[in-house]
Amino acid sequence: MNKTHLVIVAVILLVFAAQTVLSIKCWECRSDSDPKCADPFDNSTLSITDCRQVEPKEHLPGVRATMCRKIRQKVHGEWRYFRSCAWMGEPGIEGDERFCLMRTGTYNIFMEYCTCNSKDGCNSAGIVNGKFIYVAVMLIFSLIARRVFV
Repeated sequence: MNKTHLVIVAVILLVFAAQTVLSIKCWECRSDSDPKCADPFDNSTLSITDCRQVEPKEHLPGVRATMCRKIRQKVHGEWRYFRSCAWMGEPGIEGDERFCLMRTGTYNIFMEYCTCNSKDGCNSAGIVNGKFIYVAVMLIFSLIARRVFV
């Protein structure tokens, strides 16, 4: 592979990485209206939603949905699941998508709140940390750049 090919591959990888960061597709459903939304998650009858197409929130002008969310609630002994695009927050806890924020309230209420942006559909049953993809892309780019410009 000559230097021109390496530069083209590097640019393609960077464009792909930027596209992944700027847009995300998430599952959107509620278990109270669709039992397949609960865990184990069955997306066989759902279509994934492009968060760029979701109506902006009136109370968040100018803010775009850049993450996916999965909420698991237990209210008075009944489990409910919500999956959607997310506008605010950060992925996981301190950036680690393997961990979800958990809250317990009064009157037998429990909530687990998971956000992610590592890949399309990351709000399925398991939240998986896919940031290694970005690290790999940057590592490949740096190795290519070193070979091309040295």
